Amino acid sequence: MIIEYQQIWLIFMNISNFIQECVNTVMDSHPIQYQPSMEISEGEILVKGKTFGRWESKKFIIDEKKRVFALRSSKGKTKLKPYFLKEYQVENKERKKDKISFDLTSKTGGKCLTLGTESEQKANEIINVLQELCNRIDVIPNKDEIIQKNIQDQINNNQHQMMINSIDYEIPSFFDISEIRDSIANIRKGSHNLENFKLVIENKLLIYRNQYNHHQFKVFVEFDGNCQETIIQNLTDYNKINQWNAYICKQDSKMIKELYEDKSFLICEIRELSNLFIFKREFQYLQHHFKIDNFDFIVQKQIDQKSYTKNYQGSLKYGVWAIQANEKQTKVYYFSEQSMQGLSYSDEDAYLIQLFLEQIINLQDLSIIIQNENLQIKSNVIYIQDKQQQQNELKNTEINNKEDNDQFFDCEELDAMNDKLFIVESNSNKDDVIIDEYEQNVRKQTILPSQVDSLDNIQDWVDKKMKLVLSGNYNYFSIKILHQLQPKEFDPLQRQLLTQQEGGHYIFKKDFIREEKNGGLKVINEEKLAAQKAVIKFLLTRIGASLMMGKSITSVSMPVTIFEARSNTERVCNSMGFAPIYLEDAAQSQDIYYRIKQCVAFQFGFIFMYLSCEKPFNPILGETFQGFYDNCPIYCEQISHHPPICAIQMYGRQYRIDAQLELIANFNSNSVVGRNVGTLKISFQNPHQIVLITLAPGSLNGTTYGDKVMNYLEKQFIIDIKNKIICEVTFNPDKKYCQYFDIEYQNQQDYLCGVICDVNDLAIQKYHKDGYRKYKGLDLKQDIKQIRHKIKGIWVNEIKIDNQKLICIHNDFPVKMQLAQYPIPSDANFRMDLLWWKLKNFDQSQQWKEKLEIQQRQDRKLREQKGKKKK
Repeated sequence: MIIEYQQIWLIFMNISNFIQECVNTVMDSHPIQYQPSMEISEGEILVKGKTFGRWESKKFIIDEKKRVFALRSSKGKTKLKPYFLKEYQVENKERKKDKISFDLTSKTGGKCLTLGTESEQKANEIINVLQELCNRIDVIPNKDEIIQKNIQDQINNNQHQMMINSIDYEIPSFFDISEIRDSIANIRKGSHNLENFKLVIENKLLIYRNQYNHHQFKVFVEFDGNCQETIIQNLTDYNKINQWNAYICKQDSKMIKELYEDKSFLICEIRELSNLFIFKREFQYLQHHFKIDNFDFIVQKQIDQKSYTKNYQGSLKYGVWAIQANEKQTKVYYFSEQSMQGLSYSDEDAYLIQLFLEQIINLQDLSIIIQNENLQIKSNVIYIQDKQQQQNELKNTEINNKEDNDQFFDCEELDAMNDKLFIVESNSNKDDVIIDEYEQNVRKQTILPSQVDSLDNIQDWVDKKMKLVLSGNYNYFSIKILHQLQPKEFDPLQRQLLTQQEGGHYIFKKDFIREEKNGGLKVINEEKLAAQKAVIKFLLTRIGASLMMGKSITSVSMPVTIFEARSNTERVCNSMGFAPIYLEDAAQSQDIYYRIKQCVAFQFGFIFMYLSCEKPFNPILGETFQGFYDNCPIYCEQISHHPPICAIQMYGRQYRIDAQLELIANFNSNSVVGRNVGTLKISFQNPHQIVLITLAPGSLNGTTYGDKVMNYLEKQFIIDIKNKIICEVTFNPDKKYCQYFDIEYQNQQDYLCGVICDVNDLAIQKYHKDGYRKYKGLDLKQDIKQIRHKIKGIWVNEIKIDNQKLICIHNDFPVKMQLAQYPIPSDANFRMDLLWWKLKNFDQSQQWKEKLEIQQRQDRKLREQKGKKKK
């Protein structure tokens, strides 16, 4: 009992202390404290709002001794907005409809106030009191009064600071948000609150970035002399803005609309950055210009409105410009939070904004550039020299700061990573050598050397990759690099073929053998089979734990032990290995039917290469992958999360591949069927020919009991719409189907047969109507005009066309894909779950996989909410 009383007493004392602290805080927050006095008058009066012109009833206090007229704030009964009447005068008394109104006007350019009452007698009484207090002449004080005045001045200074913390200026209510309000208050007080900010640029101007919000910046710059008016014109005069953009920023700004009531302007700003992956961005925001004290403030805020152009939309959450000048110098401040949106990482996004903010240094220089249009050429020379100087200074800054591992970018949650592999030691000579080589290679990108990456030792590869990223310079260079979009010259004698993987066949590895009795590929890797059998126990444990904790079972994550060390973006690109062999050969031919035959070989090569008894990692929305086949670039991006769709582009010699594939999986009691739904479009040159390829679904039987056997099902097609050619291949056909084409029948599940044939308009119309999702194939009696070539074979062995070998899984090998050495930071090979998997640390891989899945679900929820609002 004694212990319980002691605990209760401690709780009581803590509550008492907390209440006292709250009281002290409230008392300290009062701008003015009033004591009951006969010299204080209280009442209610109407106040006219500056923004919308509405009258609002507020309580007022007149302190005759202190010569203060104060209004109670609408945000709290205890706060007061004071007006020191010795600095004011009463003007403009007039009757407006049913009200008597008058103005309390500042003599020093401060805030003015329009007051009114419905009673003329009450209005006269208030006006007389206010006029007397405004016109009262101060008597010369004695020594005691001087001391008292100093004390009072100190109080007034404190009050002034508290007035700044509240709002003693008028801006349209649209801009009255905490970020803008705090920015204005900090600039006025000279307290810039840089505690959580890091200096990222120190080159004539200072740019600070928030360490916890990489989209938030504070910029400080000083110009010689008084150029305040020039800078304000460059920011608010739209003729000058466009000139500034044209000469300096490569941007375009248009004033869409002027809001006369708020004296604000609706601006549409287009930013263009020279990078293949960064398209133009449109920013729409309201802008308002006003003065406080000796500052000119220009506030900006994003407006949620339909796109004015057809460009991607960026986000300017807020922006606060402040310009202060004297005869010797002009200070410019810019506090802002903004985003280019749509980029892979906040670091990459932040760096692009940082590039934009560096242009603020040119605000003053614009007046020099546009002084005389007859000196245009000379002005351009000056501009180019200035730009080159800035770039050189920026490069020098980067080199000097190279030892600072996170000069531009911070990596979150470093404590979750292995120190040995991922944390860069600034004194390590080995790390400096890696980064120096990297920077030297990037600077040579104007001639586009080979950008391939080697993966000889996985641990060294992971180590090198992560050190480059965490060095702080990688994102900068990956944005600046000139990425390859066309195939380069290649010596066929240097071609590297993929002949084996994991110590076995390049497809079978040590995982499969052919099932001789019924056909197909039987899984024989006992280690992987054991991991897959353990999935049921793993999932049951996770499902039980989720139900006990009240969580949804949809959040249960599959174990990484049944996954392979690739994301599906990489796996799809890896499946293009036969393209340089068959499609390059097809592109050199003028025969459209020969091209179709080579496309058939590539089609089978794709499904060979996509085979795996392990599951790939699900790509994250926006995830990318970059690689090369014989110096031909291939790119892939996950463009949709639900449904999961990836887009692929490959630039070959005299051909190009464009594809959008949706990965679909259907689970049954003892099998799973997966399919890449979509088309691969192959565009040939000289002569121009477009071929569409669809892919057959694959099945894995024996998922819960029995032998695990893989096979392909149903049909796959190649369609040339313009030339009216269709190739149809059927897996495990029936005898009747084979007899129709006079092809021998074999009772094996991995047997296939088909034809390349000319078709009539009806067959093409049927494909147009059904689309690749619903198209079931040829009507053998109505669609076929002429059979050109016959196809047959065992897909796990050899496929023939007109009894001649087309492709053999044992003797024909794909080109080995090489990874891009400098991919953009969204590349799949920078995923933490994959990197940990490559190092066989499955616990860390599982944790990162679940973390990324949670982020993906949250992202999807936000997108769905945004979509509902737009509807």
